[in-house]
Amino acid sequence: MFAGVGWDPSELWDPAVLADLPLCHAFLPNHVEAMAYTRTDSPEAALRRLSGQVPLAVVTNGADGAMASDASTGETAAVPGLRVNALDPTGAGDVFAAGMVTGTLEGWPLEQRLLFACLCSALSVQHFGGSLAAPGWGDIADWWEAAKAQSARGGDAADIARRYGFLEELVTDKAHNAVRRAEATFGLLTEVEAFS
Repeated sequence: MFAGVGWDPSELWDPAVLADLPLCHAFLPNHVEAMAYTRTDSPEAALRRLSGQVPLAVVTNGADGAMASDASTGETAAVPGLRVNALDPTGAGDVFAAGMVTGTLEGWPLEQRLLFACLCSALSVQHFGGSLAAPGWGDIADWWEAAKAQSARGGDAADIARRYGFLEELVTDKAHNAVRRAEATFGLLTEVEAFS
């Protein structure tokens, strides 16, 4: 089970919520939630506290990336976020979690799982719509082609292409007409009435 927590509107952040962590494989709070529930003053300290309670502890930090500790593999990793024009953060944490689940099920190294999850999340926040903004393999392949093309400029673009180089084999295995993000299918009542 990959678990997260919702925002605590009371802002009491009852640590008793963490009592169920031994029943989970992974816990993926954002940095504010992680620090509040663990009563720590940094994302790093929160991750250390959570690492002893769940095999895969992940703390996301928005545009600043994510960090994790995987007791089942002995790995720890921290990765930077991707700088994008964020339009709507709705569902970004859920999309990040889906990326982590994908990478974990595929047996990828922890750093690659974090990078992939950060990429998925970064692609999602550039669109409106929560789950409708979640990228498909086609979107990931398009991003990777653009990242490779931009890497010739050197600097940050070259570093991004180097870090995400593991995508080359992944997107090669996917069809070029792979699924892209979903499109809204809701319409107006007048459209329904017109076809009745």
